[in-house]
Amino acid sequence: MEIMVTRYVDKVVRSLLVGLCVVFLAMFAPPAGADAVYKLEEKGSVTYQDRVPDSGQDQGHSVLNNQGVTLKKVLSREKRLEAKKRERERELARIRDRALLATFTTEEDLIRARDDRVGMIDGLISRLDDRIRILTERLAVVEKRVEMQEESLGDGKAQVALYDEKQRIQRNIENAWLLIDARAEERQELDDQFNDDLIRYRELKSKRS
Repeated sequence: MEIMVTRYVDKVVRSLLVGLCVVFLAMFAPPAGADAVYKLEEKGSVTYQDRVPDSGQDQGHSVLNNQGVTLKKVLSREKRLEAKKRERERELARIRDRALLATFTTEEDLIRARDDRVGMIDGLISRLDDRIRILTERLAVVEKRVEMQEESLGDGKAQVALYDEKQRIQRNIENAWLLIDARAEERQELDDQFNDDLIRYRELKSKRS
């Protein structure tokens, strides 16, 4: 009988202790939904505030709870943008890798595609060269006719149509040279891109082998 009473008293005491602990924790715990504290560090100074920093002052901050424990760190806007840019570049690189492996079965396929694209640009440049040659020959004929008429009529007295044609041919020659320069630049960029692709393709294939 005495043993049973002792066990009952021990059980009651333990229950009271548990209840007191719950009350104690409730008294000192932060209220539900309490606002976070924001810690800002700038030029060696530390500032605490109860609102989210605005974009103008946000050089990075920490989010703390009411006990001062850091819940998370937030990068500055500039660093967040840089991180997003790096992630975007990594994603584009992954897309490029998948496209290379999906498009080209062998290295020879990639080289053939490069040669075809470069060959198309070379063909266009060659046709522009021919056009410039034809226009230059025509310009020489017009200039000769202007010269002959000016010898007999005086400077600037040749037919107006001849002067107009001369200017038109000169503009066409200039435009053709601009197109050649643009296509030559495009060719170089394309060649550089394919060379980079070829190097990366070999790396990807070596990892799979």
